[in-house]
Amino acid sequence: MKLVLFAIFIFGAFGSNEEKYTDLHLALQNEEEEEEVNSLWNHFDKNEKEKLIEYLMKEDVMKKDNKEKNKTILHHASQRGHEEIVKLLLNEYGKEKKEKLFEYLMKEDKFKNTALLHATKKGHVGIVKLLLNAFSENERDKLIEYVMKENQYKCTSLHFALYKEDKGIVDALSEEEKDTFNEYVMKEHQDKEKILHDAPQKEHETIVKLLLNIFSEKENEKLIEFVMKENQNKVTSLHFASQNGQENIVKLLLNTFREDKNKKLIEYLMKEGQDKNTVLHYSSHEGHEGIVKLLLNIFSKEEEDKLIEYVMKENQYKCTSLHLASHKGYEGIVKLLLNTFSEEKKDKLIEYVMKEDVDKETALHLASQYGQEAIVKLLLKTFIEEEKSIEYLMKENTYKYTALHLA
Repeated sequence: MKLVLFAIFIFGAFGSNEEKYTDLHLALQNEEEEEEVNSLWNHFDKNEKEKLIEYLMKEDVMKKDNKEKNKTILHHASQRGHEEIVKLLLNEYGKEKKEKLFEYLMKEDKFKNTALLHATKKGHVGIVKLLLNAFSENERDKLIEYVMKENQYKCTSLHFALYKEDKGIVDALSEEEKDTFNEYVMKEHQDKEKILHDAPQKEHETIVKLLLNIFSEKENEKLIEFVMKENQNKVTSLHFASQNGQENIVKLLLNTFREDKNKKLIEYLMKEGQDKNTVLHYSSHEGHEGIVKLLLNIFSKEEEDKLIEYVMKENQYKCTSLHLASHKGYEGIVKLLLNTFSEEKKDKLIEYVMKEDVDKETALHLASQYGQEAIVKLLLKTFIEEEKSIEYLMKENTYKYTALHLA
């Protein structure tokens, strides 16, 4: 019934073009494929397009006919990437008071998304620029308010921009005043994941650089605070980058700490994420040898005790990085971990190799079970004293299995 009444109303307003207007309206509302909408849109001449936009905008037909999502035609056009429609909508409101245009831009759908949020999430750079350029120079306060708007899940337009590897959108959004933007990039998701956490997950090296470069040398303290932020699982961006093997991003993150801030940097490395895993656990488990080397080389000779403490850290399951690398057969990483112990720390090395996880399994149990012959040889070479070597071989796990049983 609604559609029949709408068709009658449209017919009264636009005469014989009734079918074309209705089809376009439904295509936008039902989020048809972009080609379908473009095909319908191109049936209109310039005068018809302006009349249609004026009607849909003033009557807010989209909002009335789509109560569930509460979207306006601007939401739909921005989401679907219809730049020409957005341009006409903004021009139409531009003829009226500026306050009216701002009110229209700020309209939210059911999930509190604005048109800008939809455009950024979908990667429509042209539309993002159109929406931002709708504000004049003396309306910067309103522009910043618009850009910083969050949806129901505490996501800003920059959060959404990071879901796409689209440097153009970030460039468009990053032209605001430095102080305000610093505050903006530090905004949190509802689950306390920062935008910088999203970036490494999506391998957005360019975006990470943009975010870090926002902070000047004078703002280094603020930058360190930003980089060290954790999500609800206590995971930092460095955890994500290390797990994903993004060596360049790991370097970028580590380089944010000045030499005189080395204490802070070590605190950063020591942070335990989900299941009490450090970044060394993550990179060892995934076989990212270059990252493991980077992490271990941060410690100076004078910080050997701290380095050993770091290498010997256990996760929730009492696994060290050695357990994880031995299980997967990463010979290069196992060598790096064992070589962190100097001759003077030989006792600590034996203690490290003898460590047991929650199932009372040593790195030797895991290497034997998964057929990692080279790792088994490396582990056994750490023992000079035959007595200790035999004790190591005789160790039983929870199920009374030795490494020999598992081999």
